[in-house]
Amino acid sequence: MSLKITIIDYEAGNLRNIQKAIEHLGYKALISKQINAVEEADILVLPGVGAFHSGMNVLEGLGLIEALRKAVIKNRKPLLGVCLGMQLLGREGHEGGKRAGLGFLPMTIHRLQSDKKGLRLPHIGWDNVVASDHSVLFSEIPKDPDFYFVHSYQAVCEDESIIAATCEYGHRFVAAVEKDNIFATQFHPEKSQRYGLQVLKNFMNYCKTYKPGND
Repeated sequence: MSLKITIIDYEAGNLRNIQKAIEHLGYKALISKQINAVEEADILVLPGVGAFHSGMNVLEGLGLIEALRKAVIKNRKPLLGVCLGMQLLGREGHEGGKRAGLGFLPMTIHRLQSDKKGLRLPHIGWDNVVASDHSVLFSEIPKDPDFYFVHSYQAVCEDESIIAATCEYGHRFVAAVEKDNIFATQFHPEKSQRYGLQVLKNFMNYCKTYKPGND
C-alpha cells in the first residue's frame, strides 16, 4: 500500500532531514505548505525548530490551522509532531508571551527550569529517555535509549496518560506523547541514529494498519 505522507512546511526548518529519514525507511514524503497537500495526505508530519509564537503565526498565515484540525481531529489522520511540532500541538505556549496553540493535546508549553539548577539552555545533545511499557513509538527499542534534543521549552501535560516517555535534565520533562492518532517527540528522531529510525519505523508501521475509529 502506497501512503501519501506530507511534511508540513511552516518555515521552521529541519524539514529535509526528516524527509531523508523517512525515505531511508522506504517511503516517499512530500514537503509542502499547501492546504490541498494536507487534505490529500494519509499521514502528516509536523517537524520544526524555532519559536512557538512564530510557528503558530506562520501556520495561521498559510491557512493551515483549520486544514490540520479537519485532517487530524475530524478525519483522524495519523500525525507525528517533532520538537517544535510537538509543542504546537498543545493548547497554549508561553514563549515570547502567551499564544494559543493548535489545541490537539491537553498540554501547555513552558520554559525548562533546568537553568535554575545551573544547567545550560537550550538543552542540546544526547540524553536517555524512559519509555512507557505500552508505547507504540518505542516498540522494539531497548530500555533507556538515548536520543538527540535541542530545546528550551517543554510540554506540561494535564493528562499524564498521554505521556509516552520522559527525560531528565535538571528535572523530569515529557520526551514523547501518544494519544489516539496523534504522536509526538520532543527529541529529533531524524538525528537520533538507529533508535530514532526505529521510532519513525514504528510510527509508519502503526500508520499502515491504522483505520480511523480503531485507535
